[in-house]
Amino acid sequence: MADSISRQFARWAANLKYEDLPPAVVDKVKALALMALTSAPLGSVTARGKAAVQLAKAEEARPGGATILVDGASATRLGAAFANAEVMWASGLIDSYRMLTHPGPALIPAALVNAEMDGKSGKDVIVALAAGYEFLTRLCDDFIPATAAQGFRPGPIYATMGAAMTSAKVLGLDEESFVSAIDIAANMAGGLLTGGGASAIHEPNAARQGVAAALLARRGDLKGSETAIEGPSGFYATFAGTSKGNVAIAFGGPMDIDLATVTEGLGRTYKLLTIMFRMYPTAGYNQPVIDLIVEMMQAQGLKTADLDMVEVSMNYIENLYPSPEAFGRADSRHAGEGSKFYAANAAVYGGYPVVGGKAFAPASVTDLQKDPAIVDFIANHTKIIPVWGHPMFSPSVTLKVKDGRAFFGHYPYQRMEWTMDQLVARLDECMPGYPGGKAAFAKLVAAVRGMDGLASVAPIYAALKG
Repeated sequence: MADSISRQFARWAANLKYEDLPPAVVDKVKALALMALTSAPLGSVTARGKAAVQLAKAEEARPGGATILVDGASATRLGAAFANAEVMWASGLIDSYRMLTHPGPALIPAALVNAEMDGKSGKDVIVALAAGYEFLTRLCDDFIPATAAQGFRPGPIYATMGAAMTSAKVLGLDEESFVSAIDIAANMAGGLLTGGGASAIHEPNAARQGVAAALLARRGDLKGSETAIEGPSGFYATFAGTSKGNVAIAFGGPMDIDLATVTEGLGRTYKLLTIMFRMYPTAGYNQPVIDLIVEMMQAQGLKTADLDMVEVSMNYIENLYPSPEAFGRADSRHAGEGSKFYAANAAVYGGYPVVGGKAFAPASVTDLQKDPAIVDFIANHTKIIPVWGHPMFSPSVTLKVKDGRAFFGHYPYQRMEWTMDQLVARLDECMPGYPGGKAAFAKLVAAVRGMDGLASVAPIYAALKG
């Protein structure tokens, strides 16, 4: 009989070494860390970021404890993980995998607080993040739509698991303790698609719960279930509605998923390499829509007045965001922010502001949602075409011009799988609103690039000190 999913991941993670990681994986992990760490100063000045830091300092202050990013105060591991995750999440500058998971704001804080408190090196952090990200991406890969259809928000559900794996690796747990950490995390995962403001603390809570799961596993008295993931009352049964792999909805692939594929190629191929970076404060599938329309109009020398219709073909499920049941619901925080809105901004104003970036609309426009030019373009010049099985995050755009011409473009997902160098170049767009400007950002980039040479994570915290 094959080992359980938990056992296979536990054995792999417990034995994973820095030398096992391909250079491309190390580079990607650094890029993922940079994305999350860049978001911290931007999120620290938001109301939600400030509130989370204040809560941690008021309720969980601990002299000599884990450092709260940017602020510099000390708190418990759990308190600092929560606060640090919130300042990252509040910025809107986050990574994204398969539309509905955003690992960075949970996994990066989990790695840092444990590395700081246990005196681990930069290499230890890289290995732990590789383990956590790979566990998360493999676990959620084909199950994300089914999880959303169950009424759960996939992001925090899977991020709790990833944060637990990351924490367990930083803490140096053995195989048995990894199995326990996975089981404990599965019991602590949560996050509902209720549409209210509580979603703002989903990823922060995932970071906190993931750290707690690993710490409880390290204690040694809680033996984990071997079948916590695929058991009849386990993780998949609860959060995806199936323990056998027969899902009710998928991105376009098979509805019967062979559970053996979850760990197939583990240690040889890395799904984490396909994580993308979300520059705009909107759902990930809107990112390429914005960029593609801007690129096409610039390439053809087209102006807004030239356009008769902008047609965007997208994956069918991307039009059901955030879930098949919640799509278009009035209480959803994304209600009204469909792809037409972002396509219109790209066509009318030549872009949409990245987090911390410049505005494209005139200063007189204070609410893009109500801007007459945007409202008119949405109503009369945009069309979204949902296509079952269309590649995710890979829109096709047809620009129909009033003189009868038409131009076609396609934006493959792979264009968003950036390396460290590509991310650094793109993050330059955030500098207008980045606290400390380019000098502060350059200091952070240097610390992250040299992470595998750091004896501790202190230089990373120092690069973000406000």
